[in-house]
Amino acid sequence: METSPFVLGLRKAAKESSLAINVGIHVPSGNGKLRNRSCWINENGDIESFYDKLHLFDYGALRESNSVEGGMKILKPTDTIIGRVGLTICFDVRS
Repeated sequence: METSPFVLGLRKAAKESSLAINVGIHVPSGNGKLRNRSCWINENGDIESFYDKLHLFDYGALRESNSVEGGMKILKPTDTIIGRVGLTICFDVRS
């Protein structure tokens, strides 16, 4: 993530514009799968926090776990310029 041209460009844009950015990205996990990640880049262009999706969408024939490695923990909300923010990724719920 630290060397990704896309993320580096977002960090630069955040710093130049003094705007925070929340973005969803896919990051190689090192075992042939990806991590589905929500990343908070602060208004200084620093990666303030990131969260890897815990609950993968495995339902019927749809098996997200075939290509995505699940995260390890739920994070506490992060203090940001707009207040406390909790990061999540699409369909990261359990009923």
